[in-house]
Amino acid sequence: MKCPSCGSAELEDAEVELEREVCGRRFKATGLALRCGRCGEEVVQFGVLGMFDLAIAADLAQRGPPSAEAFRFMRKAIALPAKELADLLAVTPETVSRWENDKLPVERRALALLSSIVLDKVEGRTATLERLRALAAPASPPPGEVRLRLRRA
Repeated sequence: MKCPSCGSAELEDAEVELEREVCGRRFKATGLALRCGRCGEEVVQFGVLGMFDLAIAADLAQRGPPSAEAFRFMRKAIALPAKELADLLAVTPETVSRWENDKLPVERRALALLSSIVLDKVEGRTATLERLRALAAPASPPPGEVRLRLRRA
């Protein structure tokens, strides 16, 4: 890889401060980057910004605020297309657009489900998303006996 500014191959590992303002709150983190030894240009390493956005989305999912900006940020942080979210929530894409553009108050149930999807993603799970997909396109249960595994509470 070469420096995008000067073309030098003198790149070394570095840490950079990341900062983003969302919903009137300033989020900061330290991330890995490459720094050019010649011109000092810093290039954030692939995936770091996505991880930063997902961490912000998780904070918004846990603490709010229940706003259009938070809703839009969380959806984008998990790379969930607005149309797919609309289908999962059984609303029109226009409704999602109105929520995200503050033309209509975000419904609590929609915010709660999106927050659960975000928190699942942070934990490496997809349970909420899979259940919503199953509900959106229900399949007939297979016939026959169902064997369940019981666990202690």
